[in-house]
Amino acid sequence: MLEDGLGSALLVSARQYASQPALWAGEEMLSYRTFFERAGALAALLADRGIPPGERVAILSYRSSAAYVGVLAALLAGCTYVPLNTRFPPERNMAILRGSGARALVLDNRVAEELDGLLGEIDPSIVAVTPDAAAGAQTTIDLLRPAAGGMRLEDIQPIRVEPDQPCYLLFTSGTTGAPKGVPITHGNLGSYLPAIHKLVPIGPSDRVLQCVDLTFDLSVHDMFLTWLNGGTLYSAPENSSIFAPRLIARHELTACLLVPSTAARALQEGLLGPGKMPTLRYSLFAGEALPVSIVEAWRSSAPASAVFNLYGPTEGTIHTSWYKIDPSRELKMPVVPIGWPVGDQRMELFDAGKPVPAGETGEIYLTGPQMTPGYWRAPALDAEKFTEIDGTRWYRTGDLGRYVDEFGIIFGGRADRQVKIRGYRVELQEIEGALRKASGSEQVAVIAWPLTAEGIAEGCVAFVVGPQRDMAAIRRLCREALPVYMVPSEVFAVDELPLNANGKTDYKALYRHQALPAAG
Repeated sequence: MLEDGLGSALLVSARQYASQPALWAGEEMLSYRTFFERAGALAALLADRGIPPGERVAILSYRSSAAYVGVLAALLAGCTYVPLNTRFPPERNMAILRGSGARALVLDNRVAEELDGLLGEIDPSIVAVTPDAAAGAQTTIDLLRPAAGGMRLEDIQPIRVEPDQPCYLLFTSGTTGAPKGVPITHGNLGSYLPAIHKLVPIGPSDRVLQCVDLTFDLSVHDMFLTWLNGGTLYSAPENSSIFAPRLIARHELTACLLVPSTAARALQEGLLGPGKMPTLRYSLFAGEALPVSIVEAWRSSAPASAVFNLYGPTEGTIHTSWYKIDPSRELKMPVVPIGWPVGDQRMELFDAGKPVPAGETGEIYLTGPQMTPGYWRAPALDAEKFTEIDGTRWYRTGDLGRYVDEFGIIFGGRADRQVKIRGYRVELQEIEGALRKASGSEQVAVIAWPLTAEGIAEGCVAFVVGPQRDMAAIRRLCREALPVYMVPSEVFAVDELPLNANGKTDYKALYRHQALPAAG
């Protein structure tokens, strides 16, 4: 399917479905022809400016067509796309831009006008381009635009790429205080996309909602599963994910992939109700544990929809396991199982490198053709996260689970202090690093809080040892260094941090501070 790379496969699809709608974004609908012609013109501009196949192309855009044209242009140019995020602090965006070594940067007009506040001063050797028409306001950089007239769909030439070339490079939260890069290859996607399509057969009549940012790998699933099969992608407006049920009803959407907390917030706001989403055929949930109670409310709102729980780390190419809800069967457990491997993936439970018997808890290990070849320029991290057992290379997820014949693997929480907050994977140690810098204290601690009844983190709180400080100022400095979902909602001053018998910080004891219930 993707023998010559994702860009070539997408181009075949675009020519087959040229007149059909491909993308709705920013209240603008683009046909496959228009969408690909804009992307083709931008890809040609990148090539003209000396960006060869294999290079990284960063993308910083609000939720407009420009963001998606940028992704597609990078692929048509045979390059690797690297998403940045307008909601990230400039320091984080700049760290990703530098860490990726990107030689080109795709912007929309609005970002170009606000660049100092979103990214700061960029290296003048980086080629900055936009698919947008000329803007009225002045920008601080030389922003290049494709020539008037664009490019005909029939004239776009596919660029063949090897299976081991990265298709995209995502940066996730890291324990060192710096984001860590995860490259996913065309070969990885060549395994994932056909396998997930067998489970969720999106076709030309489907209209697919996308609520997540490009920096979240769920976006990869939405975009490419849709465009490879002639469907229409509907990009939710900024900060509107909570209104997903309204968007689904308004546009008569047929498929969606959501973080469970999005559905939980929609339920809390009274947006779910019997039969409110009658057109929905596929409801997919991923990114954090899926409470059974949420499934029940969602199914009532979308009675014609199949419901899937999907699981997998970024390193394993979006999703590595699946579980489909059986409407005739009551799940007598708090969260939905994560089930069985996707396609040719393998999942095993190990304890100290030894297989765990069925029914007992172990750490989830993954292997297979979807697995990243390794972290971006981080061999020490590769050695930490990947291991070889009996000649097979495995990825250690840090997640716990147990196998039950009728359900596959049942998720059992984190083995370490990595958590999911609003669907994003977060290393609490990274927040602690920012907190040390913001507070001037070396003795800090961060815990996930508040927690839902099922133990899912909705945010975090922090503790700082030392003299009284301006806690509002500390939080303000954290906001300048961290994405909003990683900023502690409260910072408490304490005389000392509790220690366990090994002399390490006793994080569970911190939940007793101000009577917070203990996690896990």
